[in-house]
Amino acid sequence: MLDYNEELYNANNSGQRYVIHQGGTGSGKTYSIMQYLVDYCFHHENAVVSVVSKTLPHLQRGAMRDLKRILADNGWSANVKVTKTDFCYRFGTSVIEFFPADDEAKLRGARRDILFINECNTVDYESFTQLDVRTRKYTLLDFNPVRRFWVHDELIPSLNDADYLFVKSTYKNNPFLTEAEKSNIERRRHNANWWKVYGEGEIGSAEGQVFTNWEIVQPQPSLFKANLTDAELKTYLPGSILGYGVDFGYSHSPTAIVQVNEFNGELYAHEWFYKTGVQNDRLISFVIKNIDVRKPAVADSASPQNIDYLRRNGWYWLSPASKGADSVEFGINLLLERKINVTSVSLNLIKELQQYMWETDENGKSTGRPVKESDHAIDAIRYLITYLPLKRVNSS
Repeated sequence: MLDYNEELYNANNSGQRYVIHQGGTGSGKTYSIMQYLVDYCFHHENAVVSVVSKTLPHLQRGAMRDLKRILADNGWSANVKVTKTDFCYRFGTSVIEFFPADDEAKLRGARRDILFINECNTVDYESFTQLDVRTRKYTLLDFNPVRRFWVHDELIPSLNDADYLFVKSTYKNNPFLTEAEKSNIERRRHNANWWKVYGEGEIGSAEGQVFTNWEIVQPQPSLFKANLTDAELKTYLPGSILGYGVDFGYSHSPTAIVQVNEFNGELYAHEWFYKTGVQNDRLISFVIKNIDVRKPAVADSASPQNIDYLRRNGWYWLSPASKGADSVEFGINLLLERKINVTSVSLNLIKELQQYMWETDENGKSTGRPVKESDHAIDAIRYLITYLPLKRVNSS
């Protein structure tokens, strides 16, 4: 195996029944686990490895992407057969399969030799149990410790010391990070709770996270109109549309567009667009093709020239957001009053909700303000909700 983190690789190869990786951002824990799994399959016959996370899109942009990079970087892609329909990678007689934890058939299906649950804090304990009891040899888990959950409160207390290896890692354990990547992490050390979780890999306080009133939802065909295509099912939201929120970015910050619906008093959000470096002509082309421009839309008022361009080119109902001294806190409070359901393919919005925290001072005391970092899709929702008349977002 070329260019691997020896410390983390040896932990994965320790032979312990459970290897538990608690770590901060940039620690390389997921990548090192995937390196170990590839190496294991190349050196064992008839091995079955399952890689699981909350949703399939998360796997595709996380662990599966890491696997493809490992194979490409080492010149091994030609040695592996890929079955795209069931997301299986075959290494001779051994296989690495990817599937989401919400796939009931797979959850309670065939047995495996090795199980890896990526970001296991997003998977419930019952799902873990169903997967783990069908695993013959090893179970590997990784997560960012945003708060305590079943690994700390259920799993570890049930194990003997000889049953598991607990590994805590941070960006300092990753020898492959560039200085620029390290600096980008360290510039956030002023926020005590964020730094504790993502910088030091320690368990954060639940009260430090702004939004806990949300969950990832899968399509429920009984709620939807009939005869939807597979593509429509991924994005279709129940209830009535409240509109679209838009946050502009360019070089370093993405432009985000999020649709918000209301159903049975709850909000449903879908991320339509989240990209950097997008010119207005490309943006309006996407909007005209994918967005219902007849519905209300509210955008960041700090970019009036962008709003003007989009309005002149067809997005007639796009309006500037209302901003004031307390508009951020006001919008957050409105959102905290509602349950927010997020489509499983809205990966950037999900990541923002997971990482959006209250700002704290050097003593860990909350300042009452959110950390304005990685909040573009959240801001898009906030612009819409605070702009609409309150009667539009009252529960029916």
